[in-house]
Amino acid sequence: MRIFGRDESLRLLTGTRNGLVMVRADPGLGVSALLAATVAAARAEGLPVRRIPVLPTGRTTLSTGLPDWPEPAVVVVDDLHRADDATLLALHELADRELRIITGRHRGHTPARFAALDRIALVHDLEPLSRDAVRAIAGDSPLAEGAGGNPFLLSIVDSPDRAALISSWASELAGPDVTLLRCAALLTEPSTVDELGAVSARTAAEVLAGLDRLAALGLVREHGGQVWLRYPLVRADLATTSVGMRGQVARALVRRGSAPEAVAAQLAGLPVTAWTVSWLLRHADRLAAQPAPAAVELLTQAVAWLPPGAAKLHPLRAALAEAELWSGQLDQAHRVAAAGLATRVALPLRQRLRTTLARVGLARLDPEAVLAALGPERRDGPLAAIEAFGCLLAGDLAGAVTAAGHAEATAADHPVVAVALLNLNAIGKLLTRDLAGALDLLDQAEAHLDIEVLDPAQWLLGRLLRGTVEDLRQDPDSLKTLETARPLATTLGAGYLAWQRTAWALAAFNRGHWDEALTEVEQALATPGDAYGMARPLHGLAAILGMHRGNLPAAREHVRLAEQAECRGVAAFYEHNVLTARAMLADLDGDSAQALELVRTLADGGAGVHHGHSVTGVGARVVRIAVNAGDRGLATRLVATMHRWTSDDSVGQRGALLYCQGLVDGDVDLLLAAAKEFAEHGSPIAAARAGEDAARVLAASGEPEAARAAYQEAITHYTGLAATGDIDRATAALRAHGVRRGATGPRRRPKHGWDALTEAEYRVAELLAEGRSNREVADRLVVSVRTVHSHVSRVLAKLGYATRVEVALGFQRRH
Repeated sequence: MRIFGRDESLRLLTGTRNGLVMVRADPGLGVSALLAATVAAARAEGLPVRRIPVLPTGRTTLSTGLPDWPEPAVVVVDDLHRADDATLLALHELADRELRIITGRHRGHTPARFAALDRIALVHDLEPLSRDAVRAIAGDSPLAEGAGGNPFLLSIVDSPDRAALISSWASELAGPDVTLLRCAALLTEPSTVDELGAVSARTAAEVLAGLDRLAALGLVREHGGQVWLRYPLVRADLATTSVGMRGQVARALVRRGSAPEAVAAQLAGLPVTAWTVSWLLRHADRLAAQPAPAAVELLTQAVAWLPPGAAKLHPLRAALAEAELWSGQLDQAHRVAAAGLATRVALPLRQRLRTTLARVGLARLDPEAVLAALGPERRDGPLAAIEAFGCLLAGDLAGAVTAAGHAEATAADHPVVAVALLNLNAIGKLLTRDLAGALDLLDQAEAHLDIEVLDPAQWLLGRLLRGTVEDLRQDPDSLKTLETARPLATTLGAGYLAWQRTAWALAAFNRGHWDEALTEVEQALATPGDAYGMARPLHGLAAILGMHRGNLPAAREHVRLAEQAECRGVAAFYEHNVLTARAMLADLDGDSAQALELVRTLADGGAGVHHGHSVTGVGARVVRIAVNAGDRGLATRLVATMHRWTSDDSVGQRGALLYCQGLVDGDVDLLLAAAKEFAEHGSPIAAARAGEDAARVLAASGEPEAARAAYQEAITHYTGLAATGDIDRATAALRAHGVRRGATGPRRRPKHGWDALTEAEYRVAELLAEGRSNREVADRLVVSVRTVHSHVSRVLAKLGYATRVEVALGFQRRH
């Protein structure tokens, strides 16, 4: 017979000549199949085989005494955990004969009974199957992972009767503890001993005793009063076949005072009753603010169950619209909220429905939709705060200030409004580059959100703002902060996700993670349409990356696409980056007039909704363009603007100002100081530019050795970024001054082969060679799976391989 993943175990059992072998395993791990394969192998050798069955009573043929068997022989006893004491004593004596005795039992079943046998036996513990064996049994079934390497579960993973088969198997194993097991499957994991006691009507001592028995069977894990089912597949199928218990469990959880989310998980899918609606009315707001799929389903059922015009229908409909909004179901949220507004509802509910409609517009970064949804009541109470955000999206800063003033009057009575105003004011501080002030306001907003307010949008906004402020401050935590926003941004989707990706890509670019930044841009631009208005800054960033890496055709195409995209919504606050990309391309193409015109537009406050303070974010690039084009007056004006708006607590802004002043003055000491500060604080591209410019000044001043040292340091930074375009331009510029890299300088990274891999790509290749999946690589490197997927694609392309196996073999040959 064929067994998978047990070759070593089978060799052990068939290679043992005499003595007792004890095979131990949890149920379903394949002991019976392994013993059957051992019997077949023994018979193939011509050995006599004695199979001793264990009856349900525990009796065997050994219960009445020792048999007179010819020697040598193979004796096989399966299900030894059920055998009586007489059988165990007989095996103990038979172990001294010229016999090969192979037994199998459940690992955790009353281990004390088997202690004496274990001491004289060769004990072999079966573990879950390897990934390769799992694949051999279940193929690419998406459910295979939930089987936890259990051969029995894997053998039926795609059976149409799987739920019934698994439920029957687990129930038979659990015996008198089956109710406890089903309750654990129904509760949200990890459940607790107290919860299990409440829903199963058992004392804590009874629950603990039952859990001990279930753990011995390998069905559950319990630690510190928390309980998990060992196999996700068993949990899911037991829950499916235990629907009839959900109502009882829900009421027990209510009596216990459990979280509403836990109760909703039980009620969803059950017939709605008056009791359900009454309970839901008390908890709908909380369920709507942090909606699980079960909460959305339950609210949908309740709204459909209530008759038109019922008083209870209106607040539940408002909660349903919010739950759909925070689940990323924008179309459904808009439909339900609009339907609610079409009926006669009291003012508070009407405002709530209008807020939901406006928030749908905010999620789509659509200011017109936001302001239209608020209607004539936009200045009433909490709606004014939403209006302020709508005005910001429209680029109407004055309107945002006016609306925020109207909202101030209600902030004391509405914590959500108070948080919104803190975030609004933080945006104001950010725009004027008061970064410390912005962080202080964001800290206050987060405190409110932690204590008294459930508002996913304001939490997400706070994360995006904090990450942006940290990026401007050249804080290494910026990427981590923006990454914490990704799960919620992904759930809410639409413009929230496009914004998060844009902010993350910009921060990754500034920190020197260019491959990851490009992957993020590609993912964001894959969104249909214009990425909710963010296509313009995304193309701008892609163009800048293309210029740095010497791919001018791609850079030109991205600039063209950026110019075609509409500047709207949040994207207007990134317009200075787009204008900078256009100016850089004009400068590279030798069109100094066009480059200077674009830089003047920025200096005059003509980029997006920014004024002069937007220069601080791109000053290092545009001042360089002005200096190179010979317009020292424009460069000086830009530096003066940077002086005005630079935040004293921002390392990045201080370094940029130092660098720009050095450019204008031709002061090599300032340029070298800026290069050092950029390098120390994790901005390799800024460090490279400053070092290159210092090398030019030194070369022009007749100091070739010092120029060569600064130049080589710059090339080192460029090489680490694979900035081949910058390397070529710097090399040509310094060669004109007689400065060359020399044979010992850093080499340009080739386009193909192992030396073409970036540090991140090489690390991914190393982990692939260890046989790790994309998920495992992502966990090891603390990046997203999609980033790993992108790395793998580039590794295959650069190495000329078609499969991951080739990468592994190539890595082994290389080492």
